[in-house]
Parts: sequence; structure tokens; C-alpha cells
Amino acid sequence: MSSHQESTPTAPTTVRNWTSVGIGKGLTTLLGVIATVAGVAILNRTGTAFEVAGSVALIFPAAAVAVLAGLSLRWWGVGAVFVGYCLTPWGLSTTPGRIAFFAFAATLQAVIPALMVNRLRVKENRSIQFLGTVAVLPTLVSALMAIPALILLSVPQMSVGQAFISFSGWFLGDLVAILLLAVPLVLAIRPDLVLTADFVRLYKGWIASPATVAKPMVMIGVILVAMELALRFALFGVHWIAALLVIPILWAAVRGGVGAALQINAVAGIAYVVQVVRIQAHQEGLGLFAELFSSYLNLLVFVGAALVVGLAWGRADTLVRELDEHRRLLQENFERVVTALAAAVEAKDPLTQGHVQRVAKMAVAVGNEIGLVGSRLEMLRFAALLHDVGKIGVPEHILNKSGPLTAEEREIIERHVTVGVEIIESVDILGPAIPFIRYHQERWDGCTDAKSLKYPAYFGLKGEEIPLEARIIAVVDTWDAITSDRPYRQAQSSEVALEELQAEAGKQFDPEVVKALQRVVSSRDGAMSSDRILIMGTDLPKWVSD
Repeated sequence: MSSHQESTPTAPTTVRNWTSVGIGKGLTTLLGVIATVAGVAILNRTGTAFEVAGSVALIFPAAAVAVLAGLSLRWWGVGAVFVGYCLTPWGLSTTPGRIAFFAFAATLQAVIPALMVNRLRVKENRSIQFLGTVAVLPTLVSALMAIPALILLSVPQMSVGQAFISFSGWFLGDLVAILLLAVPLVLAIRPDLVLTADFVRLYKGWIASPATVAKPMVMIGVILVAMELALRFALFGVHWIAALLVIPILWAAVRGGVGAALQINAVAGIAYVVQVVRIQAHQEGLGLFAELFSSYLNLLVFVGAALVVGLAWGRADTLVRELDEHRRLLQENFERVVTALAAAVEAKDPLTQGHVQRVAKMAVAVGNEIGLVGSRLEMLRFAALLHDVGKIGVPEHILNKSGPLTAEEREIIERHVTVGVEIIESVDILGPAIPFIRYHQERWDGCTDAKSLKYPAYFGLKGEEIPLEARIIAVVDTWDAITSDRPYRQAQSSEVALEELQAEAGKQFDPEVVKALQRVVSSRDGAMSSDRILIMGTDLPKWVSD
């Protein structure tokens, strides 16, 4: 099931989804019915193998078959469960009436799942709803119906303590069987019945990694060995050692969510039950009560830990993914805003259309060649896109002037750097890019003499005082200006552009950045296609690199 509106298959579809072997719906159902009757009858008859004290079974596997039959075969399964119980009467089931009554009480564990399988559609807490519907509720109703009859029919009549133990054995024995045997099978075949879409994804990701699944299994093995050694030397009681089994359950919970936790809970619980049944001698009276209480307490703690930690971790994983998605959308929208702002600058000067995009791509290529990665490469790209944003404040007749600029016009156009910084200063996320924009007109030699230089520095920084990213933009900006058409001249070749940059290396430009640009151009054979340029080290929407 997914997190949106969901539906559960109808009865025939459910049967096919669970048990179909490709031989027809009718025959498949028949085989399922036969298997259910046989399974219930055999497990009901052999239930004494799991007794730990008196006539009380720690786990009653036939209950798990009843639940699975109700979920998969629905009313066919209910009928099969009833027949299976009738074929193997036990205890006080000495007459046809009693046989039918106690079989019906036990069959309720199939009736309720059959009624509810098509109603498991909640979007939140589906695991809790599923366990409550197919495990807790059926066993509780079944025990409440059967125990009063046991009390009335017992000779001699049960004491209050015996009645409580009988109720606990019926309810908790069936519940444990469902949790340890039925729930894992449902998770393996139809995880969408137990888990919402996000938890199914987390669970399947866990299942897909054998190494991740193996680690809690190894933990369980080690704990069982420790349990055996401790018991052999009478160091601790079995129940104290068994409490350590919660560790692999929690391990699975924080890696695969509640689905993984319930699966490992099943393995740990079955291993624990086998140890208890094998080791513990039959006891009576208070010893019986203490034995049952300790065993069931551990088993319920196991499943409680699986649910609480598994659900919490799964929700945390979902929240992290949602936050990542929001971050991605915010980054994408921010990219669009930055790109739109850069496009607004180019709209004022049609002859330089595409300039900032080309500068950004080439700047990232050069930055990558030099060794910039991650956020530095990202800020370099933003700074390159916005390095001319201050031209928004420059009149178009100055930007598009084909002749020489007057001193006053040059002063206005040189202010575009300051104007650009003022525009983006209020955007906190662009804070690291501000120095790259402010100083991209600086010279490597730091010379500011406007009379002797065609392109003097603005602030007088020199050498390493100029941020590396600003030095990259300066070189790439000049490269693109030379190789693009301008109002006052036609575009020059790559060779001419490289010659001019090399001539100014050590004067206007950082020599190492010029060499890096030359390597980038040489490796791309002078082509300006963007598919050879790594735009940035972090994930970005595809359109960013287009």
C-alpha cells in the first residue's frame, strides 16, 4: 500500500496474491483449504510440545495458521480452520457440542482477520492497526469466549489463580504464536498489509542487503551461546540472559524500520521459546505463574521494542527524506531565481546574451580543474552567474555604446561591481559569494593606475589577497569577452584569447588560473559544449547543467 488512497484486493485477488501457483483460482483455493485443515489439525494435536508448565503452552502455533488462513483465504479459510479444530478435539471437548463450541472459539482468530483484511487502509500507524486487528483482538475475543466455559466445565472447578493462568495461556500463547509466526510471513508476502509505503520502502531496502540482515542474526546466535553457557554453569536465569535479545531487535529497527524489527523479533522470539521449552521443567502453583510471567514479559518487551523503536526510526527516516526533498526544491527554486536575475542583466544587452551562463560553466570547469569541490564550487557558480548583476543599474545606452566610453561613462559602468554587491547583500545564502563578485575586477599585480592601464584594479588587492574564486571569474570573464561578439568588435579565436591571457598572466591575471583555463580548453579541443563540463559536485536538477 502507498501513502495515498489505497485499497486492498478483493477475496479472489487476495487468494491469488498469497497462494497462487499458476494452476487456476479454484484449485489454488482448494489446495489452500486442504493445507489449512491439515496445518491446524497437526499443530493443534502437537501443541503439547510447547508446554512449559502444567498444561499451559507458551506458544500455540495453530493460532498463526488460523490468522494466515483468514487473511489469505478469507471465508474458505475460516471454514478450514473450524474443520481442523473439530478434527482434533482436546481437553474438555468430549462431546459434539463442546467440540463445536471450543472449535468456534478458536476459529474466531480467523474470522476477525477475514472481516478486517479489506479495511486495513489507514495511512498512519498501520503496523499498530494490523497487530491489533489480526493478533490482539482475535486472541482476546477467543480467550474471553472460551475461558468462562472452561471454568464452568472443569471438575473440580478452577480457582481464581488457575483461571487466570488458563486465560493467560490461551490469550498470550496464541498472541505470541501470531507475532512470531504469522506476522513475519505476512511481511514476507504482503508487507503492504502491515506497513505504509514509506516503511515498505525502508523494509525492502533492509531486506535487499544480506550483510545488514546477517548482523542481527549473528547477534542472536552469540546471545544464545551465552545463554547456554550461563545456564550450564548456573550463572544467570534464562530470562535475564534472554533480555539481551532486545539488542539485535533494536539494531534492525534503526536500519530497516518496524518491518525489519518485527522480522528479527520473530527470530529472537522463536529462539527464546525453544530455549524455554527445552530447558524449563514443569512447575506448579506459584512457580508456574512466575515462569509464564517472565517468559511472556520478555516476549512482549521484544515486540514492544520492535514497534516503538521501529516506528520512531521509520518516521525519522521519512522526515529526513521529506526535508531532503524540501531542500532540493528550495535549491531548485533558488537556482531559478538566480538564473532569472542573471537573465535580466542580459536582457539589457542583447549582444552579450548567454555571457553569464557561459562564464558560470567555464568557471566551474576551471574551478574543478584547480581542485575546488562541493560548496566552494557551488558558490563559484553563483558568483559567476551574478558577477555582472550590477549592470542592471547601468543605462542601456552606455552598455550598448559601440564607441569609446567617456570618463563619466566609464565611472558609471565601473560602479556595477558595487551595485551588484548591494543587490545580493541581503540574500544570506549568497554571503560567501559576495567577495568573489566584489573583487573579480582586481589585478594580480594590484595596480590601480587608471592612466597607465586599460583595466586597473578597483580596490588594490593583489596576488593571494584576491579570493581564488574571484581570480577564476576574472580570467573566464575575459576569455568569454574575447571569444564573443561585442559592439565594438567581432569575436576572436580561442588561440587569440589564450595569447592575450598569457600575455597578462602575472600582471592582470593569476598565472595558475590561466594555465588551468588553458588545460580545460585544450582537453575540450576549444569547444564550448557544456556536456563536457562538470557543473558542480553536489546534486542539482538536470536543467541546471543544460
